[in-house]
This record gives sequence, structure tokens and C-alpha cells, in this order.
Amino acid sequence: MKKLYAFDLDGVIIDSLPNMEIAWGVVRLNHKIEVPFSEYAKQIGKPFFDILDELGIVEDQQQIKKTYDDASTMSLDNVKIYPGVIETLNALKEAGCKIAICTSKDMTRVKHVLASLIMDGEKLPEFDHVCAPKSGLRGKPSPDQLLYTMAFCNVDPIDTVYIGDMQSDYECAQRAGVDFIHANYGYGQVKCEVSVDQISQVILP
Repeated sequence: MKKLYAFDLDGVIIDSLPNMEIAWGVVRLNHKIEVPFSEYAKQIGKPFFDILDELGIVEDQQQIKKTYDDASTMSLDNVKIYPGVIETLNALKEAGCKIAICTSKDMTRVKHVLASLIMDGEKLPEFDHVCAPKSGLRGKPSPDQLLYTMAFCNVDPIDTVYIGDMQSDYECAQRAGVDFIHANYGYGQVKCEVSVDQISQVILP
């Protein structure tokens, strides 16, 4: 086993696609944007402003983000924890492993999401570190978040694995020098050596 298991959030720990689709629908309506959600979804895994840049939306980005965030917060009941996540995270902690989140969501939204999540009466266990993009800490596919998380947790790259579902996650892990596991149940297709169909498989020998 590794000493540190770092996870992407959306498409790995939580299924937030319905929430994203609702929020993007509000953005399209309020800001007269024609880009369909199918195109937005291809960019999931990157910071929000990077997604807007990729989609060619360069005006009113701050207001668009506020609209998106407000709509997302109002529809958090559409966000679900994937089956087996709580059990797997608890098993890792019981085995003495550290667990972390490295996500492209901003920290305010991450806190809202994590605070709202309950599955069968259980909440997610406490993470050793939660990392989101901020000033001086670039979002994925930059390796900054993983490098910072490893330093914070005092764990070397060789003892770390990153679990993600998008190409940007894979590139982040590669650039940070850590092993990568693709969450095949998530939102993206990634060509890599190790892929799992359910999260419990990340701790198989």
C-alpha cells in the first residue's frame, strides 16, 4: 500500500455531473451563452476560469462564475457520494494511510460540498489535506497541487498515488512523479496502466 492516497473530487469521490449540468444551464440562460453542457463537460477537471478560456468565453468571467457557483450551491442535493467511497476511505485511514483531495474546485465550493454530503447516514471521514487552486498554486494539469499536498503530508512521490478520472488528472500525476489510477466509473477516458471500475479496487494488493 501507499502512504498517501490523493483523490480528485468530482467523478471520483462524488458524482456531481447533474449538479454541474444544472449550474451550466443557469449560466447559459442568464448570460446568453450558446455553448452546450456537452462541451463544458469535456473540460471537467480544470479550474473554472481555464474552462471558460478553453470554451472561448472571455467576457464577464467573474459574473459567470458567481452565477455558476450560486446555482451549484442551490442544487447540492443533486450531488451524491459514489458507492463504496466512505468504506474505502475509512479502510485506508484504519490501515494508517493518509488521504487527501486535490480538486480544481475553489475551496469555498469544496467546503460547501463536503459539508453537505451524507450517504446512508454517514459522512465522509476527515481528510489529512484538501487542496484547491489558489494564488501561487496552479490548477491541474499543473503538478502544483499534488506537490504541495505531498509536502504538507510529509510523504514522498514514490509513496503516493493519485486517483482521478480525467486526462488533466493523469497529466498532473505524471508531472508530479506519482503513480496514477484511473477511476473508470467517472467522467473521462484516460489511457494509462491502472484503471478501476469501483473505488474499493484502489486498495487491492
